[in-house]
Amino acid sequence: MNEEIVFKPKTAKLCAGSFIDNLYFGSLSYDIFDKRKGGGYMDQSLFVCNRDWEILTEFRPSDYIREKSLLFSDLNINDRMVIPFRDPAILPSGNISVCTAGCRWGKLPGNICEVKYEESKFSITKETIIENDMRIFYEIERATYWNEYMFFSVNGGSIHSKKDCGIQVAKLNKKGLYSYYGEVANSNGLYGPDVNKDLMMLFWYKGLYQINNPSKKNLYYSSGQWSLNFD
Repeated sequence: MNEEIVFKPKTAKLCAGSFIDNLYFGSLSYDIFDKRKGGGYMDQSLFVCNRDWEILTEFRPSDYIREKSLLFSDLNINDRMVIPFRDPAILPSGNISVCTAGCRWGKLPGNICEVKYEESKFSITKETIIENDMRIFYEIERATYWNEYMFFSVNGGSIHSKKDCGIQVAKLNKKGLYSYYGEVANSNGLYGPDVNKDLMMLFWYKGLYQINNPSKKNLYYSSGQWSLNFD
């Protein structure tokens, strides 16, 4: 790998994304400054690139959402909503999950919504795909899916605890919502999971910004518990 920069946005910060078929679905973060009270915030968007890294479509929810929402944002700056919308990931249904809400946008718990990309357009199909027992996290980030399980990171851990959490797990319930399942064993201090069909999981080491490079399966399930194996 020659470490060539293949894509760099001109007016926004690049957030996480996913390759789906021959397209790249990414997220962008725009700096918003409060003219009245001071301080900076982030308004985010979803975009899609072709193989030549040309942006085909961008969807910025603050262009459409005018009212405060517990599922998206409670933050209005300069008479405009400021909305988190990042970390797109492919769902088992073929649609896309997007992380939204969270404590930095009005002291809200984190949320994940569902988005469809069809005929070169994005649309929000479900405002939430998580059960109420998932609303215990300051922010939910970097969701990834394997069968009926979702693996994800959290910012700061539970609202009721400031401990450093590892990679979390949720499971799809009969209502079609992801319900909290627990934490992956041996994952404390790890962030940003990405799992493939063979249960090979990528992740960051928090604070180091180093990514592992598994050559074989490293995520295991036994007796109701998910765990990482570093052998």
